[in-house]
Amino acid sequence: MMRNKRTIQVIALVLAILLVGGTVIGALFAALAEENPPERNSYAISMEYLEDEQALHIGQRLVYVNNSPDRLDRVLFCAAPNMFRRESALMYENDDLEAVFPAGYAPGGIDLRAVRVDGAAAEYGFQGEDETVMRVACDLAPGQSAAFEFDYYLLLTACNAFIGVGDTDARLGAFYFIPGVYDAAAQDFILKKPLPFTRWLYAEAGDYAIDLKLPEGYDAALSATQNVREFALCFGRRYRRTERRTASGVQVTVYSRRRDAGRAADMAVRTVEQCEAWFGPFPYHEMRVAESDTPLGSLNYPGLVLIRDITDEMALRFCVAQQYFGMAAYAEPSADAWLSDAVSNYVSYLMLEDADGHDAFVKAINRDWVGALQLTIPGGLRVTSDAALFTAKHYDIVVKTRGAVVLHELREAMGLEDLLKGLRAFYELGRDGRTLTEGDFVDCMDAVTGRSWRDFLTDWVFNVEDYVNQPIDWLQ
Repeated sequence: MMRNKRTIQVIALVLAILLVGGTVIGALFAALAEENPPERNSYAISMEYLEDEQALHIGQRLVYVNNSPDRLDRVLFCAAPNMFRRESALMYENDDLEAVFPAGYAPGGIDLRAVRVDGAAAEYGFQGEDETVMRVACDLAPGQSAAFEFDYYLLLTACNAFIGVGDTDARLGAFYFIPGVYDAAAQDFILKKPLPFTRWLYAEAGDYAIDLKLPEGYDAALSATQNVREFALCFGRRYRRTERRTASGVQVTVYSRRRDAGRAADMAVRTVEQCEAWFGPFPYHEMRVAESDTPLGSLNYPGLVLIRDITDEMALRFCVAQQYFGMAAYAEPSADAWLSDAVSNYVSYLMLEDADGHDAFVKAINRDWVGALQLTIPGGLRVTSDAALFTAKHYDIVVKTRGAVVLHELREAMGLEDLLKGLRAFYELGRDGRTLTEGDFVDCMDAVTGRSWRDFLTDWVFNVEDYVNQPIDWLQ
């Protein structure tokens, strides 16, 4: 539910909220308790934007289900906003800091007021040098659930990062407390460090109920909220909404202050419809594209794309493809990043080919890929290497571009029709909520062709850098 609210006028009222907010939020969320534990985690997040303070007051209630075979005495949560507490903790490389913080670095982060488990005050504490992990004590038997409640203020620094306020919008991704994925073998929670150049948050699926209060004149674009592994939103002043609908009924909405939003909406419709023709129904009921102050490409979430240039069709194609491969068909976003980014990158070029013809496709891959194939990358990094090992530049070269070349070689060997069938099977396999692997990808290719592709794919993944030592006149 979304409501407009006048900007708070009296500082004393804010101070009063600071003092009693924990009690109010606790009472509000206690009424939402469920009699039966859900099969997956469920979130209720109440947010109010305090414009004068450039902060959000957030009340969060999470019903967490212990799906592990172990009894848990704690749950570890991602607290990514605390990365903004100090400049030394930022994930951005020095060359990018000016673009991310055009007005200079300013601190932000979490001001935590209360933590409760099943209504009782809980033992908790931030961990790590940068305090981006929070430990909350509990006692959860296998299959048991508990309600975790958080009352906090989130200071939004002026920046163009994945959390912050820019000239166009305020962006909120990974801004709330998100439990790590419990690894029974290691008997510990897995929490990934934020990355500036690709998706990084590793989380279990959940359902979200969102209540957002904004001052008058603001509009918000929210990601999908049901059976998703992360929730995100952006909001800005005087957004202009442009709406379209695909032939299958998917609602496409563009949020922009530009006059060419209609063109962007038409592009988004074409892109969604092309992916539906190849891979099946779009994973979400709505597709939202929002103009945003994103300095390092786009930010992509389930059903929501935040992008600086809403008319960049290749970027939009990549983001829509990623809604299938990486979000609905979910692979671990850092360790198996190529299953999302390499696949989505190649699919974006296939969409170019479908729209403009094979000659345009060949011209584009020679323009965009050949240079990346001729570079020597230090460290022995492969297409399949963990994304956390890369710099942004090397990630684009190795995972996104050379990964696309690997898929192109697969297409040349098996044919485009079978490759698209294999990708559709891969997408369908992930719709039951499992985390997909490279083995699943190969199995899908094997199933649609009746042949084994493991050796072929492995050879190209590990040896695509052989192009460095070969003259390339023209890729076909």
